[in-house]
Amino acid sequence: MRVFPVALRSESLSKMPDPHDALESFQHFLRLGQLWPNPVPLNPGLHVHRDRVNGGDRITYVMLDAQTVTAFVCFVPCAPVEGRPCFTIGYAVPPASRQQGRAMQIVAAAVAQMQRGLGRNGVPIFYVEAMVGADNIEAQRVAARTISDAPVAVTDQGSGLPALRYLRKFGMGLAH
Repeated sequence: MRVFPVALRSESLSKMPDPHDALESFQHFLRLGQLWPNPVPLNPGLHVHRDRVNGGDRITYVMLDAQTVTAFVCFVPCAPVEGRPCFTIGYAVPPASRQQGRAMQIVAAAVAQMQRGLGRNGVPIFYVEAMVGADNIEAQRVAARTISDAPVAVTDQGSGLPALRYLRKFGMGLAH
């Protein structure tokens, strides 16, 4: 299992974490032949890579066109909600692939894969949290359509900047 060295938590206190940085790191190590994401059965074009960062599992899904990442989503465990597992989600699309619905497509596909995988492993219900900068309108649109249309205004703990927290419960028997 190869780790690509970018976490979703910002090293800088002056900005929020940017999943695009993780996408670029993933792309770099993929091109070097140091990452080997696995194809996701039943979902052509979607690939998954699991690794451990900061003592926790990170699950990354990418859509690939040959060896080029066209969409990226990453799940990192965070504090449980109502006693259930919760994952912070980050997503990004490279500039050449934007404005094509890829972010919404990969978030929906990745969440569906998480539901299948966690359900098979005895975790029928979990939460997904998206922390989006108050100034990131495009990411807000994706989160509103895929996670929740009722975000809560918060202050990002790492950067101190205004953000919106989108939170949704997923799992077996829950409406999508």
